[in-house]
Formats: sequence, C-alpha cells, structure tokens
Amino acid sequence: MKKGLIVLAVIVVLLVGWQISKSQNAEQAEPPATQVAESQATDSQDTAAEDGKPVYGGVLRWHEVANPPKLDVHMATDTTSARVIYCIFENLVTNSLDGQNVIPQLAESWSASEDGLTWTFSLRKGVRFHKETEGGKPTENGGREVTAEDWKWTFERMIRDNSPRAYFVDCIAGYDEMADGNAEEWSGIRAVDDYTLEFTLKQPFSPFLTVLSYNSFGVVPKEDVEKWGADFNFHPVGTGPFVFEEWVQDQRVTLKKNPEYWGKDEDGNQLPYLDGWELVVIPDGTVAWEEFKKGNIDIMRDVPDNLVSDARSLLGDKMLDGPQPGTYYFGFNMQKEPFKSNKALRHALNYAVDRERINDLVLEGLWFPAKGILPPSMPGYNPNLESYSYDPEKAKELLTEAGFPDGFETTLQVNQNVRHRAIAEAVQAQVAELGIKLNVQMVDWGVHLDTLDRGEYDGMYRMGWVVDYLDPDNFLYVNLHSSNFGAKGNYSFYSNPEADKLMEEGRTETDPAKRVEIYQKAEQTIVDDAPWLFLFYYYNNIATQKWVNGATLPAFGNYTARMDNVWMAEK
Repeated sequence: MKKGLIVLAVIVVLLVGWQISKSQNAEQAEPPATQVAESQATDSQDTAAEDGKPVYGGVLRWHEVANPPKLDVHMATDTTSARVIYCIFENLVTNSLDGQNVIPQLAESWSASEDGLTWTFSLRKGVRFHKETEGGKPTENGGREVTAEDWKWTFERMIRDNSPRAYFVDCIAGYDEMADGNAEEWSGIRAVDDYTLEFTLKQPFSPFLTVLSYNSFGVVPKEDVEKWGADFNFHPVGTGPFVFEEWVQDQRVTLKKNPEYWGKDEDGNQLPYLDGWELVVIPDGTVAWEEFKKGNIDIMRDVPDNLVSDARSLLGDKMLDGPQPGTYYFGFNMQKEPFKSNKALRHALNYAVDRERINDLVLEGLWFPAKGILPPSMPGYNPNLESYSYDPEKAKELLTEAGFPDGFETTLQVNQNVRHRAIAEAVQAQVAELGIKLNVQMVDWGVHLDTLDRGEYDGMYRMGWVVDYLDPDNFLYVNLHSSNFGAKGNYSFYSNPEADKLMEEGRTETDPAKRVEIYQKAEQTIVDDAPWLFLFYYYNNIATQKWVNGATLPAFGNYTARMDNVWMAEK
C-alpha cells in the first residue's frame, strides 16, 4: 500500500479501526452471529427457467405492515420508507451482504490521505438519473448523466432543506458555516472534475466511509427537486433500478423498471430482471400471511413470530430469518416528570420486567433479551456490561426510594403493530403486579414519529433502532447525545455531559482498542442512567414464494434487501 493512501472498501476497516468480526454466543440468551440467508431454487421446487438462468418480467409484490411516511431520500428516518428508497436511490458506497465490508456503488473506488482528512472518490461513468416517472412522464432532468457536481449539490441540499440526517456528516469541513446560513456552498466538498469527488474533514472521523453507505445519502437531480420543492417526497427521482410510478396512501407504492439502469449481472445481463415492484400495505400480519399462502404476495417481510414455525415448515429454505443488529426498547421522556429527575424510578421499571418470559410467551423465543444499547454483532459490544435482570423485590425497593411505594400511573405510546401491542401488554401486566398502571396508547406509525420528533408525548414510548452503519457511533451518538434531541434520534431527550464527552471522543479516536474502551464506558454510563427500558435485540425474517429467486436477507435487515437481482419464474 502506498504511503498516505488507503484504497478500496476491502481495507476500510484498517482506517476505521475496527477488526469487525461476527460475534459469538457468550450466553444462551445472546444472539449468534448474524447469518446471511439466500433463497435458492431447488429441482424439487421446479421454479427456475429450463436453463436455470434468470428470466425477465413480472411485478413482485412485497408486503409491509405500514404506509411509508416519507419517500424523499433525505427526509426519511425509518425502515419502512427505506425499503422503497433502496429501490429508487443509490449512494456512493453500500454494504456487503454480510455487513462486514463497505463496497462500491456509484463510486468505483476511493482513497484517503494518511491523516484521514481528505477522501477522494472516483465516480462510476454512465450512471443516469431516471428519465421517466409517473405514467411515463419525462423527468425534469431528462435522464442525464450523474456528475460530481450533482453529489456536491445533493449534500448541500440536505443542509438547506434541513434533512434530519445531515448531521451524520457534520465532520465535513464547512458544515457549521452552511448549517448556520453563513455560506452558500459546502466548502469541504469539491467536484474536482465530472467523475472525481473530494471531501475534506474538519478532523478524523473513524466511521466516515461507512456512514456514507447509509440510505439517506442518495444522489438526487437538482432539476426535479427544484421543480417539486417539498412535494419531491411524492415525486421521487433517483438513479436506482426502479422508477416511481404511484403512491396510494395506506394501500400501496408502485415502482416500474428503470430501462436505463447502469447495473449488470455477473454475465453482463441488464438489471433489474423484474418489470416492476409493488409495496403492499396490510397492517395485520395474520391477514398478510393468508394472502401470502394464496399467492397474492410474493415476499412477506416480518412474518409474525407465532407463524414462523409454520412458515419454516411450509417454505424450507425460502423462509429466510436470523438476528439483526438492532435494539428494541421503551424510552422514558426525560423532559418531564415523573421520569426526568427520578433515576430510581427508571431503574425500578428495568428490574420489573421479565424479558425472558416475554420472549418465550410472546415472541416464541426468537428474540434476544437485551442488556444494553449495543447489539452483540456491533463492534464495542460489552458482554460484561452491568445491567438489569428481573428482580421484582428490588423493583419494589426502588419504587419506594423513588417516592411511589404503592405504584404510579403513566402512558406508553406505541405504534400500530400486532407484535408491539403484544409486548406492550405483556410489560403492562408485569408492572401491574407492582401497582404500576401503564396505559398503552396505540397510534399510527407516522403520528408516532411526528410526536416523538417534537417530544410531544407523555411518559414512555416504544422504539427500535436497527443498524445504519456498523459502528457504535450509530447507536450511541445518534440516539443519546444531547445535540440530537427529537428528530435527529434522541427521542428520550436524554442529556449527560459525561456521556456526551465520551461519545465525542469515540468519534475522533482512531486507535481501535481505545475506541472500544471509550464506547464501553459511554454505554455503561448511559445504562446506569437508564433513559430506556432495555428490552430485546432484534430478530427478522422474510418469506419468499417458491417462484421467487435471488432474494436475500442482508445482515443489516430485511428492509435493505436488493431487488435488482430478484427474478420470478412462472407460478
């Protein structure tokens, strides 16, 4: 390797400082390494074309339980929206299927200076924005080629339009000046020529490359964004394998094949194989499963836990499932009493919940009781974290210490979902044994996010966080740093100067051992404060029909699955 140069994604881990490896079970209750499952047709299934090669055609119907709140790549912050966004938009880089490497997407290669401050990307030639959109109407950009200037404008647009994820790259020089309105352009981003993009950082930021793989950083055409303004959310235009066609709220999102797509398969054949892709909204998982069995859904995301055993028996290797790097929790509103200044009360609730029992009775033993914030497959995970176990007697003592010897009443806001309701009601029943009246309030997913963004909820809320980029910064800084209140991720409005300082140090430290030490101290500090009721690490799945081929379950979760290389044989 030449001095001062770090080339390509394969060795990005050396710069980032993590020797990323799949975690192993330390205890029975902890999840095994995230496994990658791939759907493969078998002779007995008789689903492949006669020559065994992919075939073109068909519209694949993908099930979701909720309507996506956003389709503007720079405004979405949830996985339901991201499912569609991954089909329409693309980034400079993306993640490998197993989640262990950052790999090229619209950048063919990249390099970093020895001090980690200058990053240079060589862009893929021949990539074009979508030429058509709804009903075959021409886009404003006309299907022109993407250049480095488009990337610079894209990043600047994120600041101008207040993207809730723009701060993920506040390490780039000039961010503060542009965010404060004191600069018209982002000084730390430079289009060297049409196919060379350069970033200059204010200081080394270890996760920089992996952050760029996050789905919020897709390139957009200036012409179409300026035409639609805020309504670009309803008329998205990108470079991806599928083109936006229709969005019927609470029913479906329809995409069609992008005939100008740059991607090819390993044999040089044009991608995607499908003529179209449709997200179908069915809130009830049991109803969706019946539709799947009738053949009306081709891929079902998130088969309900009580149906997983049946799905495995019915589908064999067409049922793809496994752990996902994510943490499921109930957050406390740290802006308001009774939780704001009462650590003993927050501790009491953490000791009052029997996670193992809920997992066995509600989640069919598929999920993994959580000790803290970082899931086991995350670099920096601490198997020796001091946390909370089920201890109702200790919970009673803490309730008395907190000033509520006979219990108290509070509200838990939960978004509509059968699983979420079941978990909430199980927790509700357990804490009731201590005199705690937990009122469960069910709301629509979009309403849930909106109220959390503004901190306009009472008591507690349900939330989960799944990995955006494989670095503890993504879980700790994003969700729990005091600069990220509300829409940026810190829905609890938690603040601790000591934790803030540790998280800030972790972002700039480049020594891998020191980063582990820093983040483990930060996590322990936060767990001791208990701004969350720590519940589970994630399990996820997708069920695919026997005629669906090429489907995958990526390590980062089912919502990130590629659709460009999926194809369907005759039913």
